[in-house]
Formats: sequence, C-alpha cells, structure tokens
Amino acid sequence: MTNGFSAILLPQLQQPGSKLSISEDQASWIASMAPLPMAVGCILGGLLMERCGRKSAHLILNVSFAIGWCVLSMAGSYPQILAGRFITGLSCGLVGPPASVYIAETSDPRYRGILLAGVTFAVSGGILLAHLFGTFFRWQTAALLCSLFMIVAYLLMLVSPESPAWLLARGARAEAESSFRWLRGYDPASRQEFDAMVARAEADDKKANAAQVDSSAECSSPYRRREFLMPLATLLVFFATMQFSGVNIVAFYSIALMKTTIGSDSLNEYLAMLIVDLVRVVTSLVACILLRSVGRRPLAMASGAGTTVSLIGLSIFLYFQTSIPLYRNYSWLSLVFLISYIVFVGIGLFPLPWCMTGEVFPVATRGLGSGLTSSFNFVCFFVVIKTGPTLFATVGINGTFLVYGVISLLGTLLLYVILPETKNRTLQEIEEQFRRGRRKAKDAEASGGQAAGPPNGIATIA
Repeated sequence: MTNGFSAILLPQLQQPGSKLSISEDQASWIASMAPLPMAVGCILGGLLMERCGRKSAHLILNVSFAIGWCVLSMAGSYPQILAGRFITGLSCGLVGPPASVYIAETSDPRYRGILLAGVTFAVSGGILLAHLFGTFFRWQTAALLCSLFMIVAYLLMLVSPESPAWLLARGARAEAESSFRWLRGYDPASRQEFDAMVARAEADDKKANAAQVDSSAECSSPYRRREFLMPLATLLVFFATMQFSGVNIVAFYSIALMKTTIGSDSLNEYLAMLIVDLVRVVTSLVACILLRSVGRRPLAMASGAGTTVSLIGLSIFLYFQTSIPLYRNYSWLSLVFLISYIVFVGIGLFPLPWCMTGEVFPVATRGLGSGLTSSFNFVCFFVVIKTGPTLFATVGINGTFLVYGVISLLGTLLLYVILPETKNRTLQEIEEQFRRGRRKAKDAEASGGQAAGPPNGIATIA
C-alpha cells in the first residue's frame, strides 16, 4: 500500500482546488520519502528479528505501520505528509527481511517457493487497494483505511508461533518443537525434518565454538565464506536489475504515466491505472503457480527478455506517437506495451529476488544477508523514484523507458552468467552449491553427487 499511495496522493494534492498546494520538487520528495528510509529499515529489521525473534519483529513493525498511516490520515501540512510517508516507508523496510525469512523457516519445503512468491502477490494487492481507495475517497480517508489492515495483521501475528529455526538457534529446543508441531503436525516426515533442523543447529553451534578456539580458522567469520558472499552478490545484481528496470515507477507515477501514454481524460486515466493494477495482481498469482513448476533460471531469463522487449517497444512507439500525428490514433497500443511490461516483470524479475532471499543464505547469516540485500533494494528503489521525474523532464517518457530497457537487458545477461537454480533443492544443497560454485555443483549433479537429489527424510524446495 505504501508503494501505491503516492500515485493517488499526488494528483489530489495537485488539483486546482486542493487546500494544500505543492510544487513539482515537493511532489518528488513526497513520492521518494517512503523509499528513503526503507534501506535503513531493512538493516534494522534484520537486526530486530535476530535479537527479538521473527514474531516479535512483525508485531513491532505492524504498530509502526499503523502509526504512520494514522499520521498521514490526519496530516494538514507538507511536513506532516513527509513524516507520515517516512514512518510508513521505514516500516516497509522493517518488514522486508522478517517476512521472507519467517515464511522460509515456517513453511513446508514443498510449498516454500509459492509462499515466498506470495510476498510479491501481497505487494501487488496492496498497490491495487491503495489505488482503489484513492479512486473513490480522499487521500486522508484512504490512509485511514490502510491503517485498518495493520491492525488485522497485528492480531493475526499474535496467534502465530515463533520460528522454530530461531528458537533452535537460541537453544530453546522444547519451544522450537512445540512451534514446529503447531505448524507442521506430527507425521513421520515432519519428525524427520525437525530432527534434521536440530542436527543443523548443533552443527552451527560446533562451528561457533570452533571459532572461539581458533579465531584464524575459516569458520571464524561466516560472513567471509563463499556460501555467504556469492548469494549476496547474486541478489544485489538481481535487485538492481529489478529496480532499474522501472518496476516501481509505474506504481508511484501511475496517473502521470497514463496521462502521457494514453492521452485521455482523468476518468480513463484512473480506469487504466486500475486495469494495470489488476493485471499486476493476476500476474503475481500466475508467478506463484509458475514457481511451483518452472525453475528460477528459465523464469528469470524469460522475464528479463520479455521486460526488455516491452520497454524498448514502448519507448519506440511513444517516440513515433509524439513525432508522427498518425500514431496518435493508436494510443491504446502504448497501454498494451505497458501491460506486457507489467506481465513480464511480474512473473520473474519482481518476485524472484524476494523469493530467493529466504532460500539462499545459510541460517547463521540469514538475518544480516536478507537485511543487506533488502536494504540495497530499497536504496535502488529510492534512486529510481527520485530520479524518475528528472528523467521524464530531460529525455522524455520514451527516453526513460529506453534507459530502463537497456538496463534490463544488461542485467538479464549478467544474471544468465551468475544465477544458480534453487528449485527442488534443500537449503543445505543450495548452501553447498554456492560454496562450490554453480558449474562444479552441476558437474557433481551429473556425476550423481549430493546435488542429484535430497537426502532421505528431508523435503525439497518447490
């Protein structure tokens, strides 16, 4: 909801009869004030969930979210709006690491991929709801409606269990087993999986003890190991490609983009925005299904290629539309290109990095790893949103989409080289894959090594 709110807030503030008038520079700051603290929020969220637990972190951030929305609903000045946007943006950053990690640590491995992809489905649904509220209500009422969802989320989290993996890491085996049984039941497969979790936690304890004895050993710093640095670098590239392909520009400046691309009256602009939002939600749902049956690599490559073609195609059409009068009669084609872009970016580039954040880091470094990558994502987020209006003014809408298309192409080519496949692999196998390198892991798989299949009693990631 935070991501979509500026799209309905700014047009209402810039209406001729608005009680609060803002300049173009102030509008860009209102839009970018939410992503500005998200990076810091991610670091704090990673530290918070390691110190207080996954459940407690969610309870705290839901309270801060509700406060931010209430501040926005009562805002009567430009600084108050900035304050509300800052608090909701900080809360949005706080939720980044705990959400993916909590899902990864509490869900059945067979459904982990689809549930992790559900994070982006929720984001798409939140953008749609924010735009829907803003279409029919004033922005103050829309902000108040958004706060109600935070209250519901807080109440649901109260009755949810703590992560068994976090409890085991703190030595609370009895509480961990109780939480695991609440989540997964008492069948033999669950028993074997919990035993494997206990064994992994004990192995981590031994490594930590060895580090205290010999500080010069490799195990002294898990943050220097290949199995941490490689997934970190991979996700940094993935998040940069996702953000600099312009995925959030469409959400933040929907009305302005619709006015330029389809050139119609305000009613059709809002209608086109809601159509794009609905396509985004449906695409996110399709992505959840595809992640159950298609590997991460082919989905990422297809998404990157489709996103590149859609962006460059939209750029070329908008160029001819502004320079050749005949093309203005086919303005609906720009909406087709835009929807195509939403579909392709939504099936891969948007959900996959969030999905893999909960998969690729070892449990000992999962908090910091997810915090760093999520933080970097929101730094890129802020840069894209803040520079968006400048790009629109200097190179035009068509030039902006061309820039994003070229970045999408370069990022996709780089991901083709470095992105590993994590589908149908246990968390242990993924860690080993990064430790040894993707090519060596593939060779081991071909020769019937460990990567060829999961060990008995341990389920795989779907």
